[in-house]
Amino acid sequence: MTKKKNESVAAVATKKVWVNLFKTNYHRYRHWVKNILAEGKVNGFRFVKDEIGWTGRLAVDKPEVDKAKKVLADYKTKNPDTVDMWW
Repeated sequence: MTKKKNESVAAVATKKVWVNLFKTNYHRYRHWVKNILAEGKVNGFRFVKDEIGWTGRLAVDKPEVDKAKKVLADYKTKNPDTVDMWW
């Protein structure tokens, strides 16, 4: 194989598949949700903004979906008094 083909094969192999889990707004993602996922050791998450406004979706890398759902569910059960930060 040539060097160019090796680079393109490596690029295809590392492409992430994003799964939209919940809706949230950017303020809550930036200040709380991002930290909750990071403390739960979830790798590969991001905020996908809607075209209008500051709402969007919480997207997680496909292998991390179950882990992210578990971390967020645990947070909700441990903190029932807090406002819903995702829906």
